[in-house]
Amino acid sequence: MASSAIDRADGDAINIVARNCGSLAIECSDVSGYVAGVSERISSNLKTLDTLEDVTSRLMEDQARVSDSTDEARLLAEQAREKLGQGQAAIQDTIAIFSGLTDLVVQLGDRMSGFADAMIQVQKVSSSIEGIANKTNMLALNATIEAARAGEAGRSFAVVAAEVKKLAHDTRSATSEIAATIASLTREAEAVTSEIKTGVEKSRIAKTGFATINDTARDVADIVAMVDRQTDGIAQSTALIQHSVDSMKGGLSAFAADARENGGQLHAAQERLAKLEQLSGDMLDRLAGCGVRIDDTVFVERAQAVTREITQVIEDGVARGEIDAEAVFDFDYVPMPGTNPVQYETRFCAFADEHIRPILDRIKNADARHIAGALTDINGYLPTHISERSQPQSPDPEWNAKYCRNRRNFMDDATRRAVESDKEAMLVTYRMDLGQGRYLPVKNVFVPLYVNGRRWGNFELAYRDDAMD
Repeated sequence: MASSAIDRADGDAINIVARNCGSLAIECSDVSGYVAGVSERISSNLKTLDTLEDVTSRLMEDQARVSDSTDEARLLAEQAREKLGQGQAAIQDTIAIFSGLTDLVVQLGDRMSGFADAMIQVQKVSSSIEGIANKTNMLALNATIEAARAGEAGRSFAVVAAEVKKLAHDTRSATSEIAATIASLTREAEAVTSEIKTGVEKSRIAKTGFATINDTARDVADIVAMVDRQTDGIAQSTALIQHSVDSMKGGLSAFAADARENGGQLHAAQERLAKLEQLSGDMLDRLAGCGVRIDDTVFVERAQAVTREITQVIEDGVARGEIDAEAVFDFDYVPMPGTNPVQYETRFCAFADEHIRPILDRIKNADARHIAGALTDINGYLPTHISERSQPQSPDPEWNAKYCRNRRNFMDDATRRAVESDKEAMLVTYRMDLGQGRYLPVKNVFVPLYVNGRRWGNFELAYRDDAMD
């Protein structure tokens, strides 16, 4: 009786230790997961920081080019102001000279008008002279007639009359030539006067144009001056931005260095937590196999029973010729076209879907704490899975990753250790990712699966330990 009580007390103590080991392993896994998440975020942020450093470096280079361009723009603006000032002075000098030339042309036009009036007056005088010549000629004709009547006594008078007549003829000829010359001069004077008037009008238009050019040059000079002032403002702002960018780059570099150091320390902490998790898991596994019943013993026994059932189903199928041993151990994984994530086909899959999936569904539904049962070969390949996780693939890869887990490879660390183990059962703990930052503490029993004495892989039963919630 006393011995039995002691045994019960020892069993209870071992169960408590096992439970605590499981809790410790889960906590280590949980903390390790959080640390890994933080480490991943730091790594992601470090990449962002590296990108920001590159951006700030390029920004500093661009800022330096902007500063150089601003200085050059200021120099060019100053040169433009000087050139515009010189051009404006030249334009004003040209306008003054052109104004003087226009005034001279106007005066010449006025003088040509006076010249034309003088020609008209000369024409009038020439006409008067011609009239006098005609009268003189008539007088000479009368004198010649009277000299002829006087005979010898009028001979000397006749000579005078002849000379007068000749004078009248010469005068008429001269006046005709003068009239022709004056007419020609008058036509030329009128043409010159007309051209002078046209030139004067064009000169006035040109003078107005020069004035407009002068005003435009003055406006451009004002705009250049305004641009120069704006450039000064840009230069000052550029200097301030340059200083700010320098400060920000220094701060980013210091922050990135700290983040890298923290990331390294977190990675080291994660590795130590992983070792602690493995140690506590190994202790739980040893306690589960020490012969004393603990909370997990019932799940180990269920997993072993299901493993024996699956082994019998496969061996019976081989025995009746429904499937041969080579197909059971077909490890030639053929990719299934159009799958994402990629799924693989083997000759064992059809048999596993038909005969083993119903067993997996039954064990999953046998207890509310059961999460899933799965069959993995020595390479971590799942030829089938529970129906819930063996859906036809959709166009959504994320949905496929969750609901199309059959015909895929999942060789994680726990599966690798289970494949390398020859123990009757191996108990591990981990936290299952439920998505959206949610996790579930999970225990997993691996039981080796042999077919006709040859190691095929493992059966594993994942279950929720409510005591660790």
